[in-house]
Amino acid sequence: MNGDETNLTSNAQSDLVVARVERPDVREAGTPIEYLSQRGAMQLARRLQAHWSEKGSLAARFWVVPIDERFSKVGSYQLYRVECNFVNGLPPDWPLNSKK
Repeated sequence: MNGDETNLTSNAQSDLVVARVERPDVREAGTPIEYLSQRGAMQLARRLQAHWSEKGSLAARFWVVPIDERFSKVGSYQLYRVECNFVNGLPPDWPLNSKK
């Protein structure tokens, strides 16, 4: 196994599915994508939106927000983060979040 993939294995008693995950956060040149910039944060928000849409959640929402603090070690450019409407780490329409 190299740094570009992750292998998951399981025994016969587990529900874990064997999967091979490519690393979409690394560009072809091998440099990581900058997720703290506005552009990178927007790319991440779109990827997260597509992921949860594929999983069946129509209520999951992601948006980009500038971080107010500036860090002298990082530099003088504006930093951004991705926020979402999740409840307990899951989309609001996810079955585990529905009240019974």
